[in-house]
Amino acid sequence: MGKSPTGSFAEAIEALRAEVHAVERREREARAETDTFFLLFCGSLVFIMQAGFALLAAGSVRMRSVKNILLKSVMDACLGGLIWYLFGFGLAYDDGDGPGNPFIGSRTHWIKFFFQYAFAAAAATITSGARCTLVAYLLYVVLIVGFIYPVIVHWVWDPAGFLSAFNKDAVLTGMIDFAGSGVVHMTGGVCALSGAAIIAPRRGRFHPQSDCSGAGLDQPGTGAFQGQSAPLQASSQSVLGTFLLWFGWYGFNPGSTLAIHGYARDAARAAVTTTLAAAAAATAGLLLKRGLPGRLGGSLVWDLGHSCNSLLGGLVSITAGCSVVAPWASILIGALGAAVYHAASCSMRKLKIDDPLDAFAVHGACGLWGCVAVGFFCTPAYSYAPHADSQLYSTLGGYDCGVLYGGSGQLLAAQIVSPLLIALWAGSLSAIAFAGMRTAKMLRVSEYTERIGLDNTKHGGGAYPAIDAAIDAAIKEVSSSLKKDLREPSAHKMKEDTAPGAQSTDTSPAWTSPALSCSDGIAAPPPIAAEGWERQARSKRHPSRDLGPTGEDSSNTASA
Repeated sequence: MGKSPTGSFAEAIEALRAEVHAVERREREARAETDTFFLLFCGSLVFIMQAGFALLAAGSVRMRSVKNILLKSVMDACLGGLIWYLFGFGLAYDDGDGPGNPFIGSRTHWIKFFFQYAFAAAAATITSGARCTLVAYLLYVVLIVGFIYPVIVHWVWDPAGFLSAFNKDAVLTGMIDFAGSGVVHMTGGVCALSGAAIIAPRRGRFHPQSDCSGAGLDQPGTGAFQGQSAPLQASSQSVLGTFLLWFGWYGFNPGSTLAIHGYARDAARAAVTTTLAAAAAATAGLLLKRGLPGRLGGSLVWDLGHSCNSLLGGLVSITAGCSVVAPWASILIGALGAAVYHAASCSMRKLKIDDPLDAFAVHGACGLWGCVAVGFFCTPAYSYAPHADSQLYSTLGGYDCGVLYGGSGQLLAAQIVSPLLIALWAGSLSAIAFAGMRTAKMLRVSEYTERIGLDNTKHGGGAYPAIDAAIDAAIKEVSSSLKKDLREPSAHKMKEDTAPGAQSTDTSPAWTSPALSCSDGIAAPPPIAAEGWERQARSKRHPSRDLGPTGEDSSNTASA
């Protein structure tokens, strides 16, 4: 006896339903796996920024401290990763299971750990400097990755945070900081400001007659001086570092959608605004430095380093609003970011705060501007503050927008108040930490170490042995030439008989050797001191040969 038609139909419906459920499950899994790959890819791009920061730092410090600054960059990623795993990530986020704490996270949910780790490492590496001891720097990394930064992340990006636009009970509208102008960059920049102010300037960095134009570069005691004594190498490293950072920003900003399904248009818009802001900032910075008078920080040259930092300032400026502003607005935000960077950099020099990487000007000042810019340029169509379930949302009749689009002004107020709270938190805790380490005499390297260089005293030798060898060869060549002059009095007699005002035709490499321009402040000597000068010059290159533990010498050496 066969099955009834009704039974066959019911079985077919059940089979079809099971197949639909299986397809839906596979589709959900595919979406989840695609979103996971998207985060892995974007997190990897952000992690590449560590290489960019390392190159930029290596091109900005003195040649004899390059190994030290690179080691600090490596430890940002390594020690920072351990601290983020053990403490930071759990303090930054709640797992969404029940109401969370509005001040700090207390639960762990590891699915987004890698992506957020790359952000935490970026925040830590913004603060850097060769005159800080390695131990003090590692303690700072523990503090910022383990406590300072996670608390700020929780305030702004966790749905329970009191500054979060995803919290219906947030302050004002809640803060729109899509990818971290305030959370990441301003946090690191403010910590850099605290550290630079407390650790004191490098030896010979400032002079009463110096201004913010950078006149007298690399002259001890005349104001500003460049990083490495090898300009071509320093410029190459800085440009490569800038491009790596720009490349990494395409993970930083578009990746902050945290998923690609349903957010592809937002990620694409973030990529466009990021590109335009960076391009506009670099162009504006180049023109500003070339066109402004010296008293306003101009140099009357086409400045490569200033253009690179302006580009980075534009990227920092657009990070908060990359998904909520129109492309035309991103151009304006980037160009104004270059002006903010320039003004902040000049102000730091006027205040005699020695920030070798301009970390505060690029990340702190431009991070603040990026947050405030959202309050002006956020479009109604892309805004997501205040929370849709909040009372303010009902009062406004929808999301608030920038004041240039007719916004209520509450979003602008939130974009001003929130960064100030972030700066207060990061600045006060970092200042306490740096001041404590300075009191304990563990913050800054000794004068002897600073004079000779951290690479020679702490890391087994310089980062560029070929350049060191060339300098030693030049010292030997000059010394031999001077000794020859002493053995040939007729040559000195000929020079003495030269008529007053006559131009010397002596082209001896003892006075013009280009290698000596890289010799860390060792000036060419008078002929009567050839042997003593050679000993002094070699002791500077190899301190273990002639200098005692006090490091006393009679030369005027630029600081590390």
